[in-house]
Amino acid sequence: MPARARLAYPPLSRRRTNDGPLAVLEAVPHGLTAHLVDGSARPCDAGDLPDLLNWTLRQRLGAKPLRSEALPAGPLLVLTSSALARLVLPSTVPTGAERHPRSDHPLLRQIRAVGWQTDQNGLGPWMRLHPSTGDPACDSIHLAVIDWGALHHDAWNLPTDLAPGRLARLLGKYTSLLRTPVGPPGATGHQLMRDLRPASHRHSVTGALIAAGTRGALTQIVDPAPCEAPPGHRLATDPTAKDPNADIHWWRPPTADEASRAHVVCLAVNLLPLAGSAEIRVSAGPAQYVTRPDFHSKTPGSWLVDLSTAQRHPLLPAPFAGSGPAWHTTPTLNYAVTRQVRPQPTQGWLRSATAAGPYLKPFYERIRAARLAVLEGLGVTGHTDTADVHQTLTNPPHSDPVQRALLYAIHATAEDALTELAQPPTQPDELAPIAWATPAEPTWRPDLLAAVRDNARANLHRKLSLTAAATGYFPLAVAGDHVLYATHTPHLGEVTDRPDCAFTLGIACGHARPVAVRPMTWFTEQCAKGLNAAQSVKEACPSW
Repeated sequence: MPARARLAYPPLSRRRTNDGPLAVLEAVPHGLTAHLVDGSARPCDAGDLPDLLNWTLRQRLGAKPLRSEALPAGPLLVLTSSALARLVLPSTVPTGAERHPRSDHPLLRQIRAVGWQTDQNGLGPWMRLHPSTGDPACDSIHLAVIDWGALHHDAWNLPTDLAPGRLARLLGKYTSLLRTPVGPPGATGHQLMRDLRPASHRHSVTGALIAAGTRGALTQIVDPAPCEAPPGHRLATDPTAKDPNADIHWWRPPTADEASRAHVVCLAVNLLPLAGSAEIRVSAGPAQYVTRPDFHSKTPGSWLVDLSTAQRHPLLPAPFAGSGPAWHTTPTLNYAVTRQVRPQPTQGWLRSATAAGPYLKPFYERIRAARLAVLEGLGVTGHTDTADVHQTLTNPPHSDPVQRALLYAIHATAEDALTELAQPPTQPDELAPIAWATPAEPTWRPDLLAAVRDNARANLHRKLSLTAAATGYFPLAVAGDHVLYATHTPHLGEVTDRPDCAFTLGIACGHARPVAVRPMTWFTEQCAKGLNAAQSVKEACPSW
């Protein structure tokens, strides 16, 4: 068998993206057809994976950078079941050691024969392939293999039996709103954060500067403070030294007056974790340990302080989690100050306030704009009546399933990207170390995730408290972003339409939407079983 020629990736200056960011491939009687995002299709003469790489290099696929200072996105090829068979690729994803980039798997041998390789993640549902002499950050072709789980229903919620052409248009719309997918929504969203606050980048082989980067980018790999380190990290030495503030999960039995009401209504806060993230200050440097620090509202970090003595109303969840001294982030202490608590920290892991900035603001703005654009495609705008919003988003016959899938994917991108800030490192052979070190990624920031979650908790508790004070309605149960209230009528407006209610019905991030109505008898049955009824509603109602 003659040796195959090595495939060279054209330099960045010669690449064109006129054909769009991606192609969805399916087999036809005489070869492959590539469906593009503009609705057109073209033949693909590939018979195996190296042929497919060669064909892609002859096309004008790819996406321009989201900012002039950032890197462009390489082309994405989505392989359907029929394309997988035509290219003689395995029908199931390689497992275990076979996935490792240095394994002897036949697919890896094929691409090595033309001078290519995978990145450190190896073979999988989403793959990044690049020349052995190239830079994975800017010289890659991405593959998404549907049969291997690349577009799993739980992550994307795509309509069943979606034709390849419609799939190409759907993914193209997602790309135009956010960016080209490079993995599950969370991984894509994490990459989107980097795209919108890009660091400077030099080609890993030539050393040439190919992305100038922007101010505010996270460029330094920093260890978390011990109180911030996730379980399994080598610095997570004390399992009790954790920020206790997580999502509120709380319920109580109804009062006699509430039990006499016929209904329980549920609201959900739109993208609660993201809603208040735009102004959270992030510092690029490591945390410094200090004793008896004075609290400053603009200093990012974690503070050891006792907030358990703060006053609370018996019909509301506790404003602060934990008992006794505990590690709390700056957003939690800021909320404590608004509740007339004077924090007196005894220790702190703090970062420079002068070097801090709102790192997540462009990410928030892009997610917000994408979400509103898709809602508009569903016929929902800021002027749509609440009842029509509820009907459109909960009754599939009244809305486009492709638009609904896009909305689901945008929500998953926003929420899962935040989780990626503290994701443990993955191993291509699925063998994680017992105690792992900080990943070599400047945007791996568990401290930022903690601040986002604490800020969301504080914002929700503030709304619960203000609503109770203004309207006399107290929550029965809370599960993260879902809240239950006892009402006389089956309408959420009984609570939200009252003057000075802190919850605003609407479609914006941070606004509330009606989710479900249940009879009071159902709620009391849940209480008798010791269950959080808000969690039951949350699990039963689809996310949008």
